[in-house]
Amino acid sequence: MKDFIKKYKYLLLVFLLAFVLRVYKLGTFPVGFQNDEVKVGWNALSILKTGKDDRGNRFALYYNSFGDYRPTGIFYIDIPSIALLGRNVFAVRFPSALLGALSVISLFLIVLQISKKKNLALIAALLLAISPWHISTSRATSEVVISLFFTLCGLYLFLKYFSNRSIRYLISSIILLAISYFFYPAPRILIPLFTGAIIIYYCKWTRTVLVSWGGLVLLAGILTLNPQSRGRFTQVSIFNDLNVQYELTRMPFEEGPGKVFIARLFHNKPIVYARYFVNEYANYFSADFFLNPDVAKPARYATVGVGILTYVELGLLILGLISIAQKKSSWLPLLLLLLAPIPAALTTEDAPNLHRALFMVPFICIIGAFGFDWLRSLFPKKRIIHTSLYIVLFLNFIFYLHMYYVHNPVHLNLYRNDGASQVALKLNSLQSSYDKILLTDVPDELYPWIAFLTGKDPAKFNADAIKRDKGDWSTENYYFTGLRCPSRDAFTKPDVKRLLVVDAEGCATESNLINRSDVVFLGKILRSDGTEVYNLWSRIEK
Repeated sequence: MKDFIKKYKYLLLVFLLAFVLRVYKLGTFPVGFQNDEVKVGWNALSILKTGKDDRGNRFALYYNSFGDYRPTGIFYIDIPSIALLGRNVFAVRFPSALLGALSVISLFLIVLQISKKKNLALIAALLLAISPWHISTSRATSEVVISLFFTLCGLYLFLKYFSNRSIRYLISSIILLAISYFFYPAPRILIPLFTGAIIIYYCKWTRTVLVSWGGLVLLAGILTLNPQSRGRFTQVSIFNDLNVQYELTRMPFEEGPGKVFIARLFHNKPIVYARYFVNEYANYFSADFFLNPDVAKPARYATVGVGILTYVELGLLILGLISIAQKKSSWLPLLLLLLAPIPAALTTEDAPNLHRALFMVPFICIIGAFGFDWLRSLFPKKRIIHTSLYIVLFLNFIFYLHMYYVHNPVHLNLYRNDGASQVALKLNSLQSSYDKILLTDVPDELYPWIAFLTGKDPAKFNADAIKRDKGDWSTENYYFTGLRCPSRDAFTKPDVKRLLVVDAEGCATESNLINRSDVVFLGKILRSDGTEVYNLWSRIEK
Protein backbone atom coordinates (compact mmCIF):
# COMPACT_ATOMS: atom_id res chain seq x y z
CA MET A 1 0.00 0.00 0.00
CA LYS A 2 2.86 2.37 0.85
CA ASP A 3 4.48 1.70 -2.51
CA PHE A 4 1.20 2.43 -4.29
CA ILE A 5 0.74 5.73 -2.43
CA LYS A 6 4.34 6.69 -3.11
CA LYS A 7 4.01 5.89 -6.81
CA TYR A 8 0.71 7.73 -7.30
CA LYS A 9 0.86 10.35 -4.56
CA TYR A 10 0.42 13.28 -6.95
CA LEU A 11 -2.52 11.62 -8.68
CA LEU A 12 -4.12 10.97 -5.28
CA LEU A 13 -3.63 14.65 -4.41
CA VAL A 14 -5.29 15.68 -7.68
CA PHE A 15 -8.18 13.31 -6.96
CA LEU A 16 -8.51 14.69 -3.42
CA LEU A 17 -8.61 18.22 -4.86
CA ALA A 18 -11.28 17.17 -7.39
CA PHE A 19 -13.29 15.46 -4.65
CA VAL A 20 -13.21 18.47 -2.30
CA LEU A 21 -14.16 20.86 -5.11
CA ARG A 22 -17.18 18.71 -5.92
CA VAL A 23 -18.48 17.89 -2.43
CA TYR A 24 -17.66 21.01 -0.40
CA LYS A 25 -21.01 22.46 0.73
CA LEU A 26 -22.67 20.19 -1.83
CA GLY A 27 -26.00 20.27 0.00
CA THR A 28 -26.06 24.06 -0.21
CA PHE A 29 -24.42 24.90 -3.53
CA PRO A 30 -25.78 25.13 -6.13
CA VAL A 31 -28.57 27.01 -4.38
CA GLY A 32 -31.98 25.55 -5.06
CA PHE A 33 -32.99 21.89 -5.23
CA GLN A 34 -33.89 21.80 -8.92
CA ASN A 35 -36.93 19.89 -10.20
CA ASP A 36 -34.92 17.18 -11.98
CA GLU A 37 -32.76 16.69 -8.89
CA VAL A 38 -35.59 16.19 -6.43
CA LYS A 39 -37.28 13.76 -8.82
CA VAL A 40 -34.08 11.72 -8.90
CA GLY A 41 -34.09 11.58 -5.10
CA TRP A 42 -37.77 10.73 -4.78
CA ASN A 43 -37.71 8.07 -7.48
CA ALA A 44 -34.54 6.51 -6.09
CA LEU A 45 -36.26 6.32 -2.70
CA SER A 46 -39.46 4.98 -4.26
CA ILE A 47 -37.56 2.21 -6.08
CA LEU A 48 -35.63 1.40 -2.90
CA LYS A 49 -38.83 1.07 -0.84
CA THR A 50 -41.29 -0.30 -3.39
CA GLY A 51 -39.39 -1.44 -6.49
CA LYS A 52 -41.39 1.10 -8.53
CA ASP A 53 -40.92 4.70 -9.60
CA ASP A 54 -43.50 7.34 -8.72
CA ARG A 55 -45.51 6.44 -11.82
CA GLY A 56 -45.88 2.83 -10.75
CA ASN A 57 -43.36 1.40 -13.23
CA ARG A 58 -41.34 -1.50 -11.84
CA PHE A 59 -37.58 -1.16 -12.47
CA ALA A 60 -38.19 0.89 -15.62
CA LEU A 61 -35.40 1.93 -18.00
CA TYR A 62 -37.04 5.29 -18.78
CA TYR A 63 -38.93 7.92 -16.82
CA ASN A 64 -41.50 10.22 -18.39
CA SER A 65 -41.58 13.75 -16.96
CA PHE A 66 -43.08 15.60 -19.93
CA GLY A 67 -42.77 13.18 -22.82
CA ASP A 68 -38.96 13.18 -22.54
CA TYR A 69 -38.45 9.60 -21.26
CA ARG A 70 -35.06 10.18 -19.63
CA PRO A 71 -32.88 7.10 -18.91
CA THR A 72 -33.28 6.00 -15.30
CA GLY A 73 -29.71 4.89 -14.56
CA ILE A 74 -29.23 7.85 -12.23
CA PHE A 75 -32.19 6.69 -10.11
CA TYR A 76 -30.54 3.36 -9.41
CA ILE A 77 -27.06 4.73 -8.75
CA ASP A 78 -28.58 7.17 -6.23
CA ILE A 79 -30.21 4.39 -4.20
CA PRO A 80 -27.12 3.46 -2.11
CA SER A 81 -26.39 7.12 -1.41
CA ILE A 82 -29.91 7.80 -0.14
CA ALA A 83 -29.99 4.54 1.82
CA LEU A 84 -26.75 5.50 3.61
CA LEU A 85 -27.00 9.30 3.84
CA GLY A 86 -30.76 9.83 4.13
CA ARG A 87 -33.37 11.99 2.41
CA ASN A 88 -31.42 15.16 1.78
CA VAL A 89 -29.92 17.25 -1.01
CA PHE A 90 -26.35 16.09 -0.34
CA ALA A 91 -27.30 12.43 -0.72
CA VAL A 92 -28.99 13.06 -4.07
CA ARG A 93 -26.05 15.02 -5.48
CA PHE A 94 -23.26 12.88 -4.06
CA PRO A 95 -23.06 10.10 -6.72
CA SER A 96 -22.50 12.49 -9.63
CA ALA A 97 -20.04 14.52 -7.55
CA LEU A 98 -18.10 11.40 -6.54
CA LEU A 99 -17.96 9.94 -10.05
CA GLY A 100 -17.08 13.36 -11.41
CA ALA A 101 -14.08 13.39 -9.07
CA LEU A 102 -13.14 9.81 -9.99
CA SER A 103 -13.13 10.83 -13.65
CA VAL A 104 -9.77 12.55 -13.12
CA ILE A 105 -8.23 9.13 -12.46
CA SER A 106 -9.78 7.67 -15.62
CA LEU A 107 -8.48 10.61 -17.64
CA PHE A 108 -5.01 10.22 -16.12
CA LEU A 109 -4.92 6.58 -17.20
CA ILE A 110 -6.12 7.44 -20.73
CA VAL A 111 -3.41 10.07 -21.22
CA LEU A 112 -0.77 7.80 -19.72
CA GLN A 113 -1.85 5.06 -22.13
CA ILE A 114 -1.70 7.42 -25.12
CA SER A 115 1.48 9.34 -24.30
CA LYS A 116 3.39 7.18 -21.78
CA LYS A 117 4.18 10.48 -19.99
CA LYS A 118 3.17 10.56 -16.33
CA ASN A 119 3.65 14.32 -15.94
CA LEU A 120 1.48 15.01 -18.97
CA ALA A 121 -1.22 12.71 -17.60
CA LEU A 122 -1.09 14.54 -14.25
CA ILE A 123 -1.55 17.91 -15.93
CA ALA A 124 -4.57 16.64 -17.86
CA ALA A 125 -6.06 15.23 -14.64
CA LEU A 126 -5.43 18.53 -12.86
CA LEU A 127 -7.13 20.51 -15.63
CA LEU A 128 -10.20 18.27 -15.34
CA ALA A 129 -10.13 18.53 -11.54
CA ILE A 130 -10.38 22.33 -11.70
CA SER A 131 -12.52 22.61 -14.84
CA PRO A 132 -15.43 25.01 -14.10
CA TRP A 133 -17.52 23.27 -16.76
CA HIS A 134 -17.05 19.86 -15.15
CA ILE A 135 -17.27 21.04 -11.52
CA SER A 136 -20.52 22.95 -11.98
CA THR A 137 -22.13 20.02 -13.77
CA SER A 138 -20.83 17.41 -11.32
CA ARG A 139 -22.39 19.27 -8.39
CA ALA A 140 -25.87 19.40 -9.96
CA THR A 141 -27.09 15.76 -9.96
CA SER A 142 -26.02 15.27 -13.56
CA GLU A 143 -26.55 11.96 -15.30
CA VAL A 144 -24.19 13.01 -18.10
CA VAL A 145 -21.30 13.28 -15.61
CA ILE A 146 -21.98 9.70 -14.51
CA SER A 147 -22.25 8.55 -18.13
CA LEU A 148 -18.97 10.32 -18.93
CA PHE A 149 -17.22 8.53 -16.05
CA PHE A 150 -18.20 5.09 -17.36
CA THR A 151 -17.26 6.17 -20.89
CA LEU A 152 -13.78 7.27 -19.81
CA CYS A 153 -13.23 4.05 -17.87
CA GLY A 154 -14.37 2.03 -20.86
CA LEU A 155 -12.19 3.97 -23.31
CA TYR A 156 -9.13 3.47 -21.10
CA LEU A 157 -9.65 -0.30 -21.05
CA PHE A 158 -10.32 -0.26 -24.80
CA LEU A 159 -6.98 1.49 -25.34
CA LYS A 160 -5.32 -0.84 -22.85
CA TYR A 161 -6.41 -3.85 -24.86
CA PHE A 162 -4.46 -2.64 -27.90
CA SER A 163 -1.20 -2.68 -25.93
CA ASN A 164 -1.87 -5.72 -23.74
CA ARG A 165 -4.13 -7.88 -25.92
CA SER A 166 -5.76 -9.39 -22.84
CA ILE A 167 -9.37 -10.21 -23.61
CA ARG A 168 -10.40 -9.26 -20.08
CA TYR A 169 -9.60 -5.62 -20.89
CA LEU A 170 -11.80 -5.70 -23.96
CA ILE A 171 -14.71 -7.41 -22.19
CA SER A 172 -14.50 -5.00 -19.25
CA SER A 173 -14.37 -2.11 -21.69
CA ILE A 174 -17.50 -3.22 -23.55
CA ILE A 175 -19.40 -3.66 -20.26
CA LEU A 176 -18.50 -0.20 -18.96
CA LEU A 177 -19.23 1.49 -22.27
CA ALA A 178 -22.58 -0.29 -22.49
CA ILE A 179 -23.43 0.83 -18.93
CA SER A 180 -23.00 4.45 -20.00
CA TYR A 181 -25.89 3.99 -22.47
CA PHE A 182 -28.32 3.70 -19.55
CA PHE A 183 -27.53 7.10 -18.06
CA TYR A 184 -27.65 9.47 -21.02
CA PRO A 185 -28.62 9.13 -24.71
CA ALA A 186 -25.54 10.84 -26.23
CA PRO A 187 -23.15 7.87 -25.70
CA ARG A 188 -25.35 5.75 -27.96
CA ILE A 189 -24.02 7.91 -30.79
CA LEU A 190 -20.63 8.80 -29.37
CA ILE A 191 -19.30 5.46 -28.17
CA PRO A 192 -19.51 3.77 -31.59
CA LEU A 193 -17.82 6.89 -33.00
CA PHE A 194 -15.14 7.05 -30.29
CA THR A 195 -14.27 3.37 -30.41
CA GLY A 196 -14.37 3.37 -34.21
CA ALA A 197 -11.97 6.33 -34.26
CA ILE A 198 -9.60 4.53 -31.88
CA ILE A 199 -9.65 1.41 -34.07
CA ILE A 200 -8.83 3.52 -37.12
CA TYR A 201 -6.10 5.42 -35.25
CA TYR A 202 -4.32 2.25 -34.14
CA CYS A 203 -5.25 0.27 -37.29
CA LYS A 204 -6.37 -2.70 -35.18
CA TRP A 205 -8.76 -4.47 -37.52
CA THR A 206 -8.85 -7.85 -35.76
CA ARG A 207 -12.00 -9.93 -35.75
CA THR A 208 -12.29 -9.67 -31.96
CA VAL A 209 -12.12 -5.90 -32.02
CA LEU A 210 -14.60 -5.56 -34.88
CA VAL A 211 -17.08 -7.96 -33.26
CA SER A 212 -16.85 -5.99 -30.01
CA TRP A 213 -17.36 -2.73 -31.85
CA GLY A 214 -20.30 -4.23 -33.70
CA GLY A 215 -21.83 -5.28 -30.39
CA LEU A 216 -21.69 -1.70 -29.13
CA VAL A 217 -23.28 -0.44 -32.34
CA LEU A 218 -25.98 -3.13 -32.17
CA LEU A 219 -26.85 -2.37 -28.55
CA ALA A 220 -27.02 1.35 -29.33
CA GLY A 221 -29.30 0.58 -32.28
CA ILE A 222 -31.59 -1.65 -30.23
CA LEU A 223 -31.96 0.97 -27.52
CA THR A 224 -32.58 3.69 -30.10
CA LEU A 225 -35.35 1.68 -31.75
CA ASN A 226 -37.37 1.96 -28.55
CA PRO A 227 -39.76 4.94 -29.05
CA GLN A 228 -39.30 5.92 -25.39
CA SER A 229 -35.53 6.28 -25.86
CA ARG A 230 -36.16 8.84 -28.59
CA GLY A 231 -38.62 10.86 -26.53
CA ARG A 232 -36.36 13.76 -25.57
CA PHE A 233 -34.50 13.76 -28.89
CA THR A 234 -37.80 14.04 -30.72
CA GLN A 235 -38.59 17.15 -28.69
CA VAL A 236 -35.29 18.97 -29.28
CA SER A 237 -33.87 17.62 -32.55
CA ILE A 238 -33.10 19.52 -35.71
CA PHE A 239 -35.57 17.32 -37.57
CA ASN A 240 -38.51 18.73 -35.58
CA ASP A 241 -37.28 22.31 -35.26
CA LEU A 242 -39.96 24.79 -36.33
CA ASN A 243 -37.57 26.83 -38.47
CA VAL A 244 -36.40 23.71 -40.26
CA GLN A 245 -39.96 22.55 -40.84
CA TYR A 246 -40.92 25.99 -42.15
CA GLU A 247 -38.07 25.92 -44.66
CA LEU A 248 -39.02 22.44 -45.83
CA THR A 249 -42.76 22.98 -46.09
CA ARG A 250 -43.27 26.68 -46.85
CA MET A 251 -40.14 28.04 -48.53
CA PRO A 252 -40.50 25.86 -51.66
CA PHE A 253 -43.78 27.68 -52.38
CA GLU A 254 -42.07 31.04 -51.85
CA GLU A 255 -39.91 30.34 -54.91
CA GLY A 256 -42.99 31.03 -57.04
CA PRO A 257 -45.11 28.98 -59.47
CA GLY A 258 -43.30 26.56 -61.74
CA LYS A 259 -40.03 26.70 -59.80
CA VAL A 260 -40.10 23.05 -58.75
CA PHE A 261 -36.46 22.34 -59.65
CA ILE A 262 -35.16 25.41 -57.81
CA ALA A 263 -37.32 24.60 -54.78
CA ARG A 264 -36.04 21.05 -54.61
CA LEU A 265 -32.46 22.15 -55.21
CA PHE A 266 -32.33 24.62 -52.32
CA HIS A 267 -34.94 23.33 -49.89
CA ASN A 268 -34.59 19.56 -49.88
CA LYS A 269 -34.14 17.64 -46.64
CA PRO A 270 -30.46 16.65 -46.97
CA ILE A 271 -29.41 20.23 -47.73
CA VAL A 272 -31.55 21.84 -45.02
CA TYR A 273 -30.68 19.31 -42.31
CA ALA A 274 -26.98 19.42 -43.19
CA ARG A 275 -26.85 23.22 -43.10
CA TYR A 276 -28.56 23.44 -39.71
CA PHE A 277 -26.32 20.69 -38.35
CA VAL A 278 -23.15 22.45 -39.53
CA ASN A 279 -24.35 25.73 -38.01
CA GLU A 280 -25.11 24.07 -34.67
CA TYR A 281 -21.86 22.09 -34.72
CA ALA A 282 -19.81 25.23 -35.38
CA ASN A 283 -21.36 26.90 -32.32
CA TYR A 284 -19.66 24.34 -30.07
CA PHE A 285 -16.22 25.52 -31.18
CA SER A 286 -16.92 29.23 -31.00
CA ALA A 287 -15.25 31.60 -28.54
CA ASP A 288 -18.74 32.81 -27.67
CA PHE A 289 -19.78 29.36 -26.45
CA PHE A 290 -16.59 28.87 -24.47
CA LEU A 291 -16.19 32.34 -22.93
CA ASN A 292 -19.52 34.19 -22.93
CA PRO A 293 -21.37 33.46 -19.64
CA ASP A 294 -24.76 34.08 -21.27
CA VAL A 295 -24.45 31.78 -24.31
CA ALA A 296 -24.07 28.21 -23.05
CA LYS A 297 -27.33 26.68 -21.82
CA PRO A 298 -29.12 25.61 -19.64
CA ALA A 299 -28.51 28.48 -17.25
CA ARG A 300 -28.88 26.22 -14.20
CA TYR A 301 -25.43 24.72 -14.98
CA ALA A 302 -23.75 28.06 -15.71
CA THR A 303 -21.68 30.34 -13.49
CA VAL A 304 -22.43 34.04 -13.62
CA GLY A 305 -19.61 36.10 -15.10
CA VAL A 306 -17.61 33.02 -16.12
CA GLY A 307 -17.66 31.06 -19.36
CA ILE A 308 -17.60 27.29 -19.39
CA LEU A 309 -13.87 27.62 -20.12
CA THR A 310 -11.59 30.13 -18.46
CA TYR A 311 -9.31 32.25 -20.64
CA VAL A 312 -6.34 30.20 -19.46
CA GLU A 313 -8.02 26.93 -20.48
CA LEU A 314 -8.82 28.33 -23.92
CA GLY A 315 -5.23 29.55 -24.27
CA LEU A 316 -3.87 26.12 -23.37
CA LEU A 317 -6.29 24.52 -25.83
CA ILE A 318 -4.92 26.71 -28.63
CA LEU A 319 -1.34 25.89 -27.65
CA GLY A 320 -2.22 22.20 -27.58
CA LEU A 321 -3.58 22.44 -31.11
CA ILE A 322 -0.27 24.02 -32.18
CA SER A 323 1.57 21.15 -30.52
CA ILE A 324 -0.56 18.62 -32.42
CA ALA A 325 -0.06 20.52 -35.70
CA GLN A 326 3.71 20.32 -35.17
CA LYS A 327 3.35 16.56 -34.57
CA LYS A 328 4.71 16.85 -31.07
CA SER A 329 1.53 15.34 -29.58
CA SER A 330 -0.96 12.64 -30.50
CA TRP A 331 -3.83 13.74 -32.70
CA LEU A 332 -6.23 11.11 -31.27
CA PRO A 333 -7.64 13.47 -28.57
CA LEU A 334 -8.31 16.06 -31.28
CA LEU A 335 -10.19 13.48 -33.33
CA LEU A 336 -12.29 12.52 -30.30
CA LEU A 337 -12.90 16.19 -29.47
CA LEU A 338 -14.21 16.80 -32.99
CA LEU A 339 -16.63 13.89 -32.58
CA ALA A 340 -17.82 14.84 -29.07
CA PRO A 341 -20.36 17.60 -29.93
CA ILE A 342 -22.11 15.65 -32.72
CA PRO A 343 -25.14 14.56 -30.61
CA ALA A 344 -25.48 18.09 -29.22
CA ALA A 345 -25.29 19.56 -32.73
CA LEU A 346 -28.30 17.46 -33.74
CA THR A 347 -30.45 19.50 -31.35
CA THR A 348 -31.66 23.09 -31.44
CA GLU A 349 -33.58 23.62 -28.18
CA ASP A 350 -31.49 25.20 -25.40
CA ALA A 351 -28.55 25.31 -27.78
CA PRO A 352 -25.62 25.52 -27.67
CA ASN A 353 -26.03 23.16 -24.74
CA LEU A 354 -23.17 22.70 -22.27
CA HIS A 355 -24.83 19.62 -20.74
CA ARG A 356 -25.20 17.70 -24.00
CA ALA A 357 -21.68 18.74 -25.03
CA LEU A 358 -19.97 17.73 -21.77
CA PHE A 359 -18.16 14.88 -23.54
CA MET A 360 -15.92 17.59 -25.03
CA VAL A 361 -14.40 18.40 -21.64
CA PRO A 362 -11.92 15.52 -21.15
CA PHE A 363 -10.44 15.96 -24.61
CA ILE A 364 -10.17 19.72 -24.12
CA CYS A 365 -8.24 18.94 -20.92
CA ILE A 366 -5.95 16.50 -22.74
CA ILE A 367 -5.19 18.96 -25.52
CA GLY A 368 -4.77 21.70 -22.91
CA ALA A 369 -2.20 19.49 -21.17
CA PHE A 370 -0.39 19.12 -24.51
CA GLY A 371 -0.32 22.92 -24.71
CA PHE A 372 0.91 23.27 -21.14
CA ASP A 373 3.67 20.73 -21.75
CA TRP A 374 4.65 22.28 -25.10
CA LEU A 375 4.92 25.75 -23.59
CA ARG A 376 7.11 24.45 -20.78
CA SER A 377 9.34 22.73 -23.32
CA LEU A 378 10.02 26.08 -24.97
CA PHE A 379 11.56 27.32 -21.72
CA PRO A 380 13.02 24.16 -20.17
CA LYS A 381 15.38 25.93 -17.78
CA LYS A 382 13.25 28.94 -16.84
CA ARG A 383 11.44 27.95 -13.68
CA ILE A 384 9.80 31.37 -13.44
CA ILE A 385 7.88 30.63 -16.66
CA HIS A 386 6.63 27.34 -15.27
CA THR A 387 5.66 28.91 -11.95
CA SER A 388 3.88 31.77 -13.71
CA LEU A 389 1.76 29.28 -15.64
CA TYR A 390 0.56 27.67 -12.43
CA ILE A 391 -0.08 31.05 -10.78
CA VAL A 392 -2.18 32.34 -13.68
CA LEU A 393 -4.13 29.07 -13.78
CA PHE A 394 -4.68 29.29 -10.03
CA LEU A 395 -5.85 32.92 -10.09
CA ASN A 396 -8.26 32.21 -12.94
CA PHE A 397 -9.70 29.32 -10.96
CA ILE A 398 -10.05 31.38 -7.76
CA PHE A 399 -12.11 33.90 -9.70
CA TYR A 400 -14.43 31.10 -10.83
CA LEU A 401 -14.89 29.86 -7.24
CA HIS A 402 -15.69 33.38 -6.08
CA MET A 403 -18.36 33.81 -8.74
CA TYR A 404 -19.80 30.35 -8.08
CA TYR A 405 -20.12 30.62 -4.30
CA VAL A 406 -20.77 34.34 -3.88
CA HIS A 407 -22.65 35.55 -6.95
CA ASN A 408 -24.42 32.49 -8.37
CA PRO A 409 -26.88 32.24 -5.45
CA VAL A 410 -28.04 35.78 -6.18
CA HIS A 411 -28.07 35.76 -9.98
CA LEU A 412 -29.01 32.22 -11.07
CA ASN A 413 -31.35 30.88 -8.38
CA LEU A 414 -34.36 31.54 -10.63
CA TYR A 415 -33.46 28.50 -12.72
CA ARG A 416 -33.09 26.03 -9.85
CA ASN A 417 -36.49 26.06 -8.09
CA ASP A 418 -35.09 28.11 -5.24
CA GLY A 419 -37.85 28.32 -2.62
CA ALA A 420 -39.48 24.96 -3.37
CA SER A 421 -37.64 23.17 -0.55
CA GLN A 422 -38.41 26.00 1.83
CA VAL A 423 -42.13 25.98 1.15
CA ALA A 424 -42.27 22.18 1.43
CA LEU A 425 -40.67 22.27 4.88
CA LYS A 426 -42.88 25.21 5.91
CA LEU A 427 -46.03 23.34 4.88
CA ASN A 428 -44.87 20.25 6.72
CA SER A 429 -44.70 22.25 9.95
CA LEU A 430 -48.21 23.65 9.33
CA GLN A 431 -49.91 20.57 7.86
CA SER A 432 -51.62 19.39 11.04
CA SER A 433 -53.22 22.81 11.57
CA TYR A 434 -55.28 22.73 8.36
CA ASP A 435 -57.99 20.61 6.82
CA LYS A 436 -56.95 21.53 3.29
CA ILE A 437 -53.76 22.88 1.76
CA LEU A 438 -54.25 24.10 -1.82
CA LEU A 439 -51.09 24.37 -3.94
CA THR A 440 -50.17 26.08 -7.20
CA ASP A 441 -48.10 24.21 -9.79
CA VAL A 442 -46.15 27.29 -10.91
CA PRO A 443 -43.27 27.15 -11.68
CA ASP A 444 -43.45 23.37 -11.02
CA GLU A 445 -45.65 20.98 -9.07
CA LEU A 446 -44.51 20.89 -5.46
CA TYR A 447 -45.28 17.22 -4.87
CA PRO A 448 -41.69 15.84 -5.21
CA TRP A 449 -40.28 18.29 -2.64
CA ILE A 450 -43.11 17.56 -0.22
CA ALA A 451 -42.74 13.82 -0.75
CA PHE A 452 -38.96 13.60 -0.52
CA LEU A 453 -38.13 16.20 2.12
CA THR A 454 -40.97 15.65 4.60
CA GLY A 455 -40.78 11.90 5.15
CA LYS A 456 -43.72 10.69 3.07
CA ASP A 457 -44.12 6.94 2.53
CA PRO A 458 -43.55 6.23 -1.21
CA ALA A 459 -46.12 3.44 -1.35
CA LYS A 460 -48.93 5.59 0.04
CA PHE A 461 -47.93 8.87 -1.58
CA ASN A 462 -47.38 7.47 -5.07
CA ALA A 463 -50.71 5.65 -5.02
CA ASP A 464 -52.28 9.12 -5.09
CA ALA A 465 -49.60 10.89 -7.14
CA ILE A 466 -50.04 8.50 -10.05
CA LYS A 467 -53.32 10.32 -10.80
CA ARG A 468 -51.61 13.65 -11.50
CA ASP A 469 -51.64 13.31 -15.29
CA LYS A 470 -55.43 13.37 -15.21
CA GLY A 471 -55.63 16.85 -13.69
CA ASP A 472 -56.01 18.13 -10.13
CA TRP A 473 -55.30 15.52 -7.48
CA SER A 474 -54.83 15.20 -3.74
CA THR A 475 -53.06 13.22 -1.07
CA GLU A 476 -53.64 13.53 2.67
CA ASN A 477 -54.79 17.16 3.02
CA TYR A 478 -52.66 18.44 0.14
CA TYR A 479 -54.57 19.45 -3.00
CA PHE A 480 -52.52 20.06 -6.15
CA THR A 481 -54.10 22.38 -8.69
CA GLY A 482 -53.03 23.72 -12.08
CA LEU A 483 -53.94 27.28 -11.10
CA ARG A 484 -51.32 29.98 -10.76
CA CYS A 485 -53.27 31.84 -8.08
CA PRO A 486 -55.66 29.33 -6.47
CA SER A 487 -56.45 31.82 -3.67
CA ARG A 488 -58.66 33.85 -6.05
CA ASP A 489 -61.49 31.35 -5.77
CA ALA A 490 -60.54 29.19 -2.80
CA PHE A 491 -61.75 31.53 -0.09
CA THR A 492 -65.12 32.15 -1.74
CA LYS A 493 -66.22 28.68 -0.64
CA PRO A 494 -67.14 28.32 3.04
CA ASP A 495 -66.93 24.50 3.08
CA VAL A 496 -63.37 24.38 4.47
CA LYS A 497 -62.89 26.16 7.78
CA ARG A 498 -59.16 25.59 8.12
CA LEU A 499 -57.68 26.42 4.71
CA LEU A 500 -54.12 27.19 3.62
CA VAL A 501 -53.39 28.30 0.05
CA VAL A 502 -50.03 28.58 -1.72
CA ASP A 503 -49.95 31.00 -4.67
CA ALA A 504 -47.19 31.62 -7.20
CA GLU A 505 -45.21 34.85 -7.16
CA GLY A 506 -47.04 38.02 -8.06
CA CYS A 507 -50.49 36.83 -6.97
CA ALA A 508 -50.50 38.80 -3.74
CA THR A 509 -50.17 42.15 -5.50
CA GLU A 510 -53.31 41.40 -7.54
CA SER A 511 -55.37 40.04 -4.67
CA ASN A 512 -58.11 41.74 -2.64
CA LEU A 513 -57.88 39.12 0.11
CA ILE A 514 -55.79 41.48 2.18
CA ASN A 515 -59.01 43.42 2.88
CA ARG A 516 -60.86 40.40 4.28
CA SER A 517 -61.01 39.96 8.01
CA ASP A 518 -61.29 36.17 7.81
CA VAL A 519 -58.17 35.68 5.67
CA VAL A 520 -54.62 36.16 6.88
CA PHE A 521 -51.58 36.66 4.68
CA LEU A 522 -48.96 34.39 6.24
CA GLY A 523 -46.10 35.80 4.22
CA LYS A 524 -43.84 35.06 1.29
CA ILE A 525 -41.30 32.41 0.48
CA LEU A 526 -38.26 34.20 -0.93
CA ARG A 527 -35.42 33.20 -3.19
CA SER A 528 -31.82 33.80 -2.19
CA ASP A 529 -31.83 37.15 -3.98
CA GLY A 530 -34.83 38.36 -1.98
CA THR A 531 -37.43 37.98 -4.73
CA GLU A 532 -40.67 36.20 -3.93
CA VAL A 533 -41.52 32.77 -5.28
CA TYR A 534 -44.61 31.78 -3.25
CA ASN A 535 -47.32 33.54 -1.21
CA LEU A 536 -49.19 31.86 1.65
CA TRP A 537 -52.80 32.68 2.66
CA SER A 538 -54.68 31.23 5.60
CA ARG A 539 -58.20 30.98 6.99
CA ILE A 540 -58.97 29.35 10.31
CA GLU A 541 -62.58 29.54 11.56
CA LYS A 542 -63.26 28.24 15.03
